[in-house]
Amino acid sequence: MSIPSLKIGPVILANPLVLAPMSGVTDLPFRLLCKRFGAGRVAGEMISDQALLHHNPRTEPLFRIDPAERPVALQLFGRDPETMAEAAKLLVHLANPDIIDLNFGCPVPKVVKNGAGAALLRDLPRAKAIVTAVVGAVPVPVTVKMRAGWDGGSIGAPELAAACREAGAAAVTVHARTREQLYT
Repeated sequence: MSIPSLKIGPVILANPLVLAPMSGVTDLPFRLLCKRFGAGRVAGEMISDQALLHHNPRTEPLFRIDPAERPVALQLFGRDPETMAEAAKLLVHLANPDIIDLNFGCPVPKVVKNGAGAALLRDLPRAKAIVTAVVGAVPVPVTVKMRAGWDGGSIGAPELAAACREAGAAAVTVHARTREQLYT
């Protein structure tokens, strides 16, 4: 039985098995291992738009790409549409990823309190503006990773996914936990 391919914009994945971006886990050696064992697409750890734009030296290893891991997505997080668009342009210039993935799901308090990551589950207009700005800024497909919702009483992924699609996202991934659940 063959596994069907998956298309995200013009990017064709050999199969629909994708590696989710995970902070502290999906570094270059790990991505290469996953690719060798059959991942159709791999993704790097999340990169702060601010760290990238301010040339933080700790950011450079996060966007290093090896040709053997293609197609590869690099993930950005932030809260401002303009800086996210600028960071996405810079990331495409520096690393040439096949896909830019936007993080609307990180539950970590220091990310959320700044209005980024899972905080965007509660701010659909800002989330949609970020997607619109990034899609307009880069020549590669833009995808979005989100959580199911803020908590069990506010499952907002369907509305956020629709807003992202309207804004031009090529695909969305829904992490089936809420922000409240963190990593449990």
